[in-house]
Amino acid sequence: MSFINSADTGPTFFGPAMYTTFRATSAETEGDYFVTEGLVPPGGGPLPHIHHNQVETFYIVEGQVEILLGDQVYEAKAGDFVHVSKGTRHRFINRSQTTAKLIITFVPAGDIEQFFREVFEQTTDRSAPPQPLDDAFIQRRLAAAERYDLEILPPEG
Repeated sequence: MSFINSADTGPTFFGPAMYTTFRATSAETEGDYFVTEGLVPPGGGPLPHIHHNQVETFYIVEGQVEILLGDQVYEAKAGDFVHVSKGTRHRFINRSQTTAKLIITFVPAGDIEQFFREVFEQTTDRSAPPQPLDDAFIQRRLAAAERYDLEILPPEG
């Protein structure tokens, strides 16, 4: 199946860590991959985690993020590409003062897309304030993570 998704289309979800707009869903790619565009505000980014069944890549389009891969920390800036193998502990944090834009790909598709749909809030307003990090969000995230072979780890340090 071939397709084109125009700019500013696709469902957008948001949580405490980032906004994510689906650019290529598992249905559109016949399960081969899932691509999302992430807008990561200053201070935003997920806790360390492990995808047990998916490879994840990041292409930094704008801004910069600090990326943890295993036990190493890297500064990734616009134009950098990051590959995260299955089973690798990782996370990213925007430590700058401006929003970072990332293209994030997951192979194969499926699990993480459903995770975002269950845990994050869908929105049509990309300028809405971030969702608060409250107990309800944390519980939704932990419950969904178990179903989708995503291991959420405690923060470092």
